[in-house]
Amino acid sequence: MSLPVEVAALVGSREAPCAFLVRFHFVSGIVRVWTGFGRLQTLDGQVWSGLGELGTIDGLTTAFNGSAPAGRLTVSGVDAELLSLAVGETDDFVGQPVAIFLQAFNGRALSGNPCAIAVRLMMSLEVSRTLGTRTLSIAHETPYTGRNRPAGGFYSDRDQQKRFPGDTFCERTPLLMFQSRRWPDY
Repeated sequence: MSLPVEVAALVGSREAPCAFLVRFHFVSGIVRVWTGFGRLQTLDGQVWSGLGELGTIDGLTTAFNGSAPAGRLTVSGVDAELLSLAVGETDDFVGQPVAIFLQAFNGRALSGNPCAIAVRLMMSLEVSRTLGTRTLSIAHETPYTGRNRPAGGFYSDRDQQKRFPGDTFCERTPLLMFQSRRWPDY
């Protein structure tokens, strides 16, 4: 992903005041947090709750070799609302997206809208508490991993019949392989 020109100029400068914004898509609702203190309303009208500090974000590298790297997002200083969502049912977060944004500042003013730098899927979650500080650690992976899908399973007639019985959309897929058609044909 590339940053807009004005944000890239701020990030590339000697001092780059930036903050990470993280949007958790739980089934029960969306939770937005940022690495600063207090509440932040971005220029697109979204309100983000402040964490004060964000532990670490690992595994945001781009895979050039065809692999799908897993990572870990560790958030400390979690409020009770986010903790209650995290401790709930695993169906509330497993396989749900978590988006990580970069918000640039020009002094104390916001500079543009948040720029998405990563979208991942939450896989597992660990909660710990030390000296009154609640810490959430979320294992994430790219949406391209698709470990539960068979190879080439989307465009076969058998897979289509299993998902949607009676649907004939993919019944001619094998006949179309290795053919080139000119369209429109006039």
